[in-house]
Amino acid sequence: MILNGTNVNNIEKIFIGTANFNQEYGIGRRTSTFNKMDLNKILDEVIFNENVYIDTAQSYGGVEELIGKFAPKKLSGKVLTKITLNKEDTYKSTIKLVEESLKRLTQDNLYGILIHNSEILEEPNAEEIISSLYAFVTSGVITKIGLSCYESGEIINAEKRYSQLKIFQINENVVDQRNLNNLSLEKLNSDGKELIVRSIFLQGNLLVGVDKISDFLKPARDVFADFSNLCKENDLTPLKVCLDYIRTILWARGVVVGVNSFTEYLEIKEILLNHINISKFPNKTLDPFYSDPRNWVD
Repeated sequence: MILNGTNVNNIEKIFIGTANFNQEYGIGRRTSTFNKMDLNKILDEVIFNENVYIDTAQSYGGVEELIGKFAPKKLSGKVLTKITLNKEDTYKSTIKLVEESLKRLTQDNLYGILIHNSEILEEPNAEEIISSLYAFVTSGVITKIGLSCYESGEIINAEKRYSQLKIFQINENVVDQRNLNNLSLEKLNSDGKELIVRSIFLQGNLLVGVDKISDFLKPARDVFADFSNLCKENDLTPLKVCLDYIRTILWARGVVVGVNSFTEYLEIKEILLNHINISKFPNKTLDPFYSDPRNWVD
């Protein structure tokens, strides 16, 4: 499968987000946990489709274990997981964290490890942490190491300091747009770094309609109304417009998609396989306070 369209960026990889595999997720919750049949179908898609991967984290309660239970030894090289470190961590304790993920996931190899809290790289133990993670790369257990970030500056500064970092995740969506034409990220992409976009549906709030957005986001209701009007004017679903926006980002090579069912995944896959319908997006965008999930409350 090649994910592309006319006059748009090629999205090379789909990463299936797993935060809701074992729990309700985000302030835009739409369903509860995945059912067993859909979970098996999603994991089969990852196993048999070279362009599809799993995105997870140690902090997603029980999800690594769930993946290990349903697809033991079947997802080697196809899982990207995130770990959270602290200033007390050492070379040895970081090694142990990764080994624990491998054990829970029941896989021999991972596609990547992302540091979930990039601020740890400002601590004195940063060199030790990077060295321990890179040891897994040199041994062939992990393909790439990198960061999960909220600001492009975090990526740019970290990559300058640590050339071992090859893969990065960052938030971006149609009502944010802060990095759409980020030349620094475009340069990193051209240099071979892998940049992955996440939070493209704003944890579901872009898909549920203006009247159903989280209470926290209601002060920015006009932004969501503007987005809704754009969808109606072009006779397109919010899902389609969200995905078309991501495909116009020149530096993006992968996208994390959260889904509530296998059917929803197939709809996303079909959109990514076809041409875009829209390239002009809303002028109204969220204040950074509202677009940053670290500020969100239930």
